[in-house]
Amino acid sequence: NGLFYAVIGTILFILPQWQEIPSEIARGYCLIILYMAMPLQLLLEVIPILSKARVSAGKIHALEKGLSGKNQDYGLLPRRDPEARTPILELSKVQHCYRGEDGRVEFVLGPIDLTLYPGEIVFIIGGNGSGKSTLAFLLVGLYRPESGEIQLDGEPINDGNLEYYRQHFSAIFFDFFLFENLLGFDNLESNSKIWEYLKHLDLAHKVTVKDGKFSTVNLSQGQRKRLALLVAYLEDRPFYVFDEWAADQDPIFKRIFYREILGSLKSRGKTVIVITHDDAYFSLADRCLKLRDGKLFEVPVAEASDSHGRAENFAAPTTTMLEVGHGA
Repeated sequence: NGLFYAVIGTILFILPQWQEIPSEIARGYCLIILYMAMPLQLLLEVIPILSKARVSAGKIHALEKGLSGKNQDYGLLPRRDPEARTPILELSKVQHCYRGEDGRVEFVLGPIDLTLYPGEIVFIIGGNGSGKSTLAFLLVGLYRPESGEIQLDGEPINDGNLEYYRQHFSAIFFDFFLFENLLGFDNLESNSKIWEYLKHLDLAHKVTVKDGKFSTVNLSQGQRKRLALLVAYLEDRPFYVFDEWAADQDPIFKRIFYREILGSLKSRGKTVIVITHDDAYFSLADRCLKLRDGKLFEVPVAEASDSHGRAENFAAPTTTMLEVGHGA
């Protein structure tokens, strides 16, 4: 604004001293400048936004290229025999803190000692704010523990092998994001299992896969979670983490998730960690871990089950994810 007024003042009072300019022409210049002020101001405001957008787009493309380049074989742990009960993931004295703006500790998760085995289903239960999601972030390597140690198959996890560690997990968090692109999969269009999964999850009539992309992700929250589950299932990682996956599902898909999908993953030797409040299905877990005020306790499955003492019994459907996903 100061610049515009300076130009107007120069035209009106300084320029006439250097050369003769009729007052009508000087006033015309001033009116033109005043009319141009608003468009020029908008243009100047847009330039930094466009510059930020260009930088952001460049970072997104670089990230996509980096993700595509990292789809090589990380040498993930081979499938383990669940019957051997050999520890595959161990947390020892792991602790994580949340601090306020003044630096004071507001919440402490841990210290946590936890051992996970291949081919088991572990339910994590507890009230809101007890630290369930924080524990999930620690497990998958998104949070680094402030103290303690995480070991994968006896190997301590540090900055040098953190990316390798993260590649062992497929996770669907409560506030997940679903991408259209499917990275790291070859010949998706010819993969018959994808179509079977889409049919089984009641998505085949809305979603198709073409050129490595979903035709749409503009779906309801429950449908988006089912689509994310399909992606996680295709990734075929040793560990699966589900944070309240069934919260947005209707009863039929809750049953499919708890009674079919979890069992299918277990039969393939996967370690499945489920954060849930669905007490009707607690009896389907191999172990129940309860978080209270950041402390982890193991509770008997029977004790963790609902007040009726057992989960409901439902007839198994004729086609299951276990049958479809065998050898995926």
